Amino acid sequence: MKILIDQLADINAEHIRTAEELRKKHEIVYWIRIEEVVPFDKALFPGTVFHNYHDAVKGIAPKEIDTSGFRPWSSKEIAALSSWESEVLAMMDKAHAEWPVAKRYDFYYDLLRYWGGVLDTSAPDLIVFNAPPHQVFNFVLYAIAKARGVRTVIFDVTFRHDRLISSEDYRSGNKVLSDARENGYGGKTVSIEDLPPYVQKHYRTLSGTPDPTPAYLTEFKRASTPLKNLWRRAKSLVPHMKDGSIFERGARRFFKMLSPRLEDIYRKLQRAPDFDKPYVYLPLHYQPECTTSPQGGRYVEQILMIKTLAAALPAGWEIYVKEHPAQWPSHWGDFTPQRYHGFYEEIARIPKVRMVPIRTNTFTLCDHARATATASGTAAWESIVRGKPALIFGYPWFMHAPGIFRVSGVDDCKAALQNIQDGYAPDQAQLLKYLALLSTIVFPGTLSLPADKLKDHEGEEQWKAMHRAIESALPSK
Repeated sequence: MKILIDQLADINAEHIRTAEELRKKHEIVYWIRIEEVVPFDKALFPGTVFHNYHDAVKGIAPKEIDTSGFRPWSSKEIAALSSWESEVLAMMDKAHAEWPVAKRYDFYYDLLRYWGGVLDTSAPDLIVFNAPPHQVFNFVLYAIAKARGVRTVIFDVTFRHDRLISSEDYRSGNKVLSDARENGYGGKTVSIEDLPPYVQKHYRTLSGTPDPTPAYLTEFKRASTPLKNLWRRAKSLVPHMKDGSIFERGARRFFKMLSPRLEDIYRKLQRAPDFDKPYVYLPLHYQPECTTSPQGGRYVEQILMIKTLAAALPAGWEIYVKEHPAQWPSHWGDFTPQRYHGFYEEIARIPKVRMVPIRTNTFTLCDHARATATASGTAAWESIVRGKPALIFGYPWFMHAPGIFRVSGVDDCKAALQNIQDGYAPDQAQLLKYLALLSTIVFPGTLSLPADKLKDHEGEEQWKAMHRAIESALPSK
């Protein structure tokens, strides 16, 4: 069968072994990847078209592809994918923030033309995405594939960086978990001791520790000391020194320093939380990132999420909004397309919303809340493990877990909050069943850990597990 691969083996060299194994029985017709991190001999894959990731981001086709026969789409064809348009245009904020709307549409139409042509000519039976598609090019590829009924498999990281889960569609999630939710995750009672040791440790730490800060956030803080931030800033200026734009950028930076910073604006609007008051905890997502684009769906615009939830609150309730601790340092405190001038002021104007200090402990806020709400953030997972229900507006890997209310409008939120007001709480017995089932579905693998960080047996285990997952996703003959 024919396989198109998006970004497998970008960082983890073990995935090349996966591709080599696939090639024994199938034809890898097209492969998009970051070539400079894990180089290898392309001659090992004769007939495969390799597309450099950086070129794909820019909309540049590989030299092997003759695009002269790829025609622009008709208005009828474009309209058939209209439900994806707003997400595509918002996703362009990441790499093309300065583009006006007309330029974004032109780029989008070119991508439709190109990737539609690639699917026409290569005719893959399966497209493998190494993560939920969160670059413009692979999001458009995914949208076209779904419209045409081309089978896809998507991998995503779960509660541990070295455990992956697969699905055909990130919006519906893993089918085994989805089906299991309908029947209560099975009838057999599960104890903590029945879970694999690594799952036991995760559950006990998250449910019983006052402040189980996630490993990724601890690592971010370790890598974001003032000295390290200064060094990264200095390195980022090298290209501008070479092209002579350093003086223009320096002038802009000077005038920016005279204007209020994001942090200053936030501090003026913040109010201390009142833990005796009923509230829903809503931590903002770091942006731009996969968890909102595409996994937040239309709620990549977080203000829409807050307004929707505010319109559904029971009398006397509030929403406590807190900024993500990585948002300011990651962007040098600058305004961005996701944190534009007036963003915080707009949130503060929403009735029943209180912006709480960024240093307020997230687990304290979660533990005192009636519920947590998020597009697809891990705060919702942390919430249900700690015994508090959660509302999600998007499509995280844990969307089918007990204690999660999936909402998409005011009416959904009202129904969920009424249930919570009436005393609903996550059933921990159900959660243990869910974890037991989850542990049989996830498989060892990493999407971002370099191969030199793996032990020999781990590398072999991972590439074989990835191979099995891809083989099982292929259509039956």
